[in-house]
Amino acid sequence: MNKVSKLVIGVLGVFAVHAAAYAADPVHITYGYHPYWTGGWNGVIIKAKGLWKKYLPPGSTVKFEPHLTGPPMVNALLANKMQIGTMGDMPSLVATTKKNIADIRLVSVPMFSDGQNCNKIVVRKDAPNFKDVKQAMKWLNGKNFAVHRGTCANRFVKSIIEKGAFTPKRVMYMPIEVIASNFEAGKLDAAAMWEPHARRVVEKGFAKYAATGAPWNETDADFTLMREDFIKQHPEAAVGWMKAEIEAVRFMAEHPKQTAEIMAKELVNYTPEMAWTALYEKNPKSIGGAKVNYIGKMVFDAQALDLMKKGYAFLYKMKVLKSPDMPKNAYDPGPINTALKELGMKAPVGEIVGRPRADMPKF
Repeated sequence: MNKVSKLVIGVLGVFAVHAAAYAADPVHITYGYHPYWTGGWNGVIIKAKGLWKKYLPPGSTVKFEPHLTGPPMVNALLANKMQIGTMGDMPSLVATTKKNIADIRLVSVPMFSDGQNCNKIVVRKDAPNFKDVKQAMKWLNGKNFAVHRGTCANRFVKSIIEKGAFTPKRVMYMPIEVIASNFEAGKLDAAAMWEPHARRVVEKGFAKYAATGAPWNETDADFTLMREDFIKQHPEAAVGWMKAEIEAVRFMAEHPKQTAEIMAKELVNYTPEMAWTALYEKNPKSIGGAKVNYIGKMVFDAQALDLMKKGYAFLYKMKVLKSPDMPKNAYDPGPINTALKELGMKAPVGEIVGRPRADMPKF
């Protein structure tokens, strides 16, 4: 075969690839996202910036469906009323164990942190100003402690209690919104809360931060999930959504002011200042603050898999699951790996380093 023939075949091959991508059937997706959780904010950015329009096949449509917690999204995914969803780690893991109903896979890790987003302990406003986490844990001994059952915060609290961090009088299970209202009413000693709920009660003067998960090496994460039949039927759309997610995470890392403004429009009773501090303000060392608040990990590396293994074991102890082991085919790395390759990128795709409050822009 001469050089001209090879060139022609190569050019035709390129055109064939582009034609195949362009000819992909349009998809009509319902996407579940979690605006009241910093780990799920990439979904808000995808919606607000219309990023999906750049990457899904022409003619596609997306219905964005906000949820306060993950379990309703799990049910919608299982019933095929939703094809893609982004949520916290515990409901995400539960979704992967229902293979008898539907094959749901984790497909990306848009947020991962050293316990800076979900693993937050807050205490009542008149609690002492603790010099460090050790002093805070001593104060927590014998106190009533609240947490939202079955969440990443629940797993974190149970783990550090088992590690001997503190011994509460009792652990009370209540929804995150009820925890917030109890702090406002002055009826609660302490609780574990995820961001931005924790930031709101702190900024409004109803509570104080006491600890993050970092002192106990307790990480937190967020996952995006897809139905496996959707991935197989619409591989171009699955990869396209991952590209939109990557761009959203990068936008959050590169445009703090715009991100905070977008979030304030999405969230009820949140100001841009609250949104900015929830995601971008540096957590002080006295509460176990890490240098980096948010890592756009995206891929299932050793850290992500370790968190998953711990999560399945926790859910088993809570009698949510029948086995402590990670199920076979819990995740499908195909779409995110293809998206990164086609974009010429490597994971992680961005990170948010904590900043002093003085760096907060004027809104």
